Amino acid sequence: MGSSTFNPSYIYQTPSGYIFRLRVPMDIKSVVGRVEFRYSLRAGALRVAKHRARCIASFIHELIKKVRKQMSEYTPERILGMVKNHVEDIIKDDESPKITIDGHTVFEPSYLQTSNGMRVLSSERIEQLTIQYLKETLGNDEKCRVLSSGADTITLDGMTFLEGSNMKAEESCSILKSVTRWLLQGDHSLMHPLTEKILTREKAPVDPASETYKVLSRELLKGFQSVLQVRTRRSEGDYSVSDEELVPALKQDARRLADIQQREVQAPTPVVSTGIAGNGSAPLPFTSKLAFTEIQNRYITEIEKGENWTEKTKDENLSIFALFVRAMGDLDITSIDRKVMSEYKSMLMQLPPNLNKGAKYQGMDLKEIIAQKPPKTLTVNTLNKYMRRLSGVFNYAVRNGYMPSNPAEGIQIKSQKRADQEREAYNTEDLQKLFDSEEYKEGTHRASYAFWTPYIALYSGCRLEEICQLHLADIRQEGGVWVFDINNKEEKKVKTRASARLIPIHPHLIQLGLLEHVETLKTKGETRLFPELSQRRDGYGQTVSKWFQRYKERCGIGEGKTFHSFRHTFITHLKHKQVDSFMLHELDGHTIDSETMGRYGKRYTPDILLREAIEKIDYGLDLRGDLSRP
Repeated sequence: MGSSTFNPSYIYQTPSGYIFRLRVPMDIKSVVGRVEFRYSLRAGALRVAKHRARCIASFIHELIKKVRKQMSEYTPERILGMVKNHVEDIIKDDESPKITIDGHTVFEPSYLQTSNGMRVLSSERIEQLTIQYLKETLGNDEKCRVLSSGADTITLDGMTFLEGSNMKAEESCSILKSVTRWLLQGDHSLMHPLTEKILTREKAPVDPASETYKVLSRELLKGFQSVLQVRTRRSEGDYSVSDEELVPALKQDARRLADIQQREVQAPTPVVSTGIAGNGSAPLPFTSKLAFTEIQNRYITEIEKGENWTEKTKDENLSIFALFVRAMGDLDITSIDRKVMSEYKSMLMQLPPNLNKGAKYQGMDLKEIIAQKPPKTLTVNTLNKYMRRLSGVFNYAVRNGYMPSNPAEGIQIKSQKRADQEREAYNTEDLQKLFDSEEYKEGTHRASYAFWTPYIALYSGCRLEEICQLHLADIRQEGGVWVFDINNKEEKKVKTRASARLIPIHPHLIQLGLLEHVETLKTKGETRLFPELSQRRDGYGQTVSKWFQRYKERCGIGEGKTFHSFRHTFITHLKHKQVDSFMLHELDGHTIDSETMGRYGKRYTPDILLREAIEKIDYGLDLRGDLSRP
């Protein structure tokens, strides 16, 4: 029979030693998944037990504050893992434990040592920080994959691609080669911004000449190398191998945690309830009794709170969620398992695209539609997108304790095509058909957008909406170079933060009379480059998108190539010209932000981008500057 020996040192004495015990507050029990924290202090002396218990309690109280502020970010596994890591650190470093009482530090932890009069991090602490970086970054990567439509690379607000990204395999491999070279050369400057952020958080000196700074930077770069290897597989839909198997450091850490857990299980401690309700030491099974649509609505509410979706994205997700309910029913969230998702995937593979458009399938049951054996079915990319969007709901459910695991994880179909093969670009023959048409020969375009938007897309790599929303003021000079200023000022929008950029205007566009066209519009009192386009729910580009679809078919361009293919043509062309990948990303607006790259400093200036990239573009087209334009 145990007895309390000291309060508030959170100590419980048993015949075999001292036990730490702290009750979980009522308001976060459902998040933590148990009613109390309990760990063996592995101490026979009361003085040692007090030190360890107070240090653990201080950490848990601070963690509880964070959980209360951001409950959606924590799962029982994450909370218990953090506490267990801390407990092990405290017991291992007990010669000088950190004890916080009323906000004041009584002892300094041993992982902060003194060397040559300078406060540094020990090798053990650097290892812990690297493991923490790996776990958080891989978790952030998965969030990016959930939030992204799959078309472009994104990062989370306030973070760089070093801390979270859904970058494609080709991008990961390219950076991985550079990272490997930098490790060989002993150049760890890529990680310096992150190193300084961590050292500041650890209240250690930020001194680039110190051993701590250099060692931490190198270990973080090695960690980022592992992150890139995982990103390569995940971006191709490969979840067949866990993060722990791909990253040896995580596997070793998992074994260490398992050893701690095993020692705790073996310790003779009083049997107490560890579930949310009921008795016994095992957590109770998940019994949320909440339907999928209820969890879906909570998920959407959280996403909208963070303003992470546009109206278009929201509608697209709602349509995907509605199709799942239509196919499988509004199931209890805990009953949705791998078998359910496999059945749903099998059904999706037999459904036609644009199911809700037109009258062909209206009023029909999905099984009736499948029985007709539609000649065209959903593409692999579309099917995988549906699974990613559902995976977002399930990840939310797991984080918030509504279901034990994500049944859609790793269930996507792995495509044998590389990412660059899936994105069709225009070849020389296609471009000749598009720009040697009767409209271009005779200057008979009915609207200015029909003349200019294909040319601008081809020579700038801009997205359709970025072009259609341009203001006349966005075509300006920067450092003596004419540029397109892609921004989100006024009613304009950009896809990601990295999409805001300056793109030098290609000399061919100037030759065609773009600057004169801009001046003509200004004299008419216009403010936008394409005043004939009206803003709709999804922006200005819908009219141009529909027109171009008809136009390219008249020119003999088949399926698989769209207006967006101009962007792929631009990127592919610059790759073949061996333009630096980081410079290319500044032009195409993908997430890799060179400002965060320690070795690359600030963004490239327009004159460098013009000279080293834009002026290298030559598609071999016969441009005539005397064309009449609308």
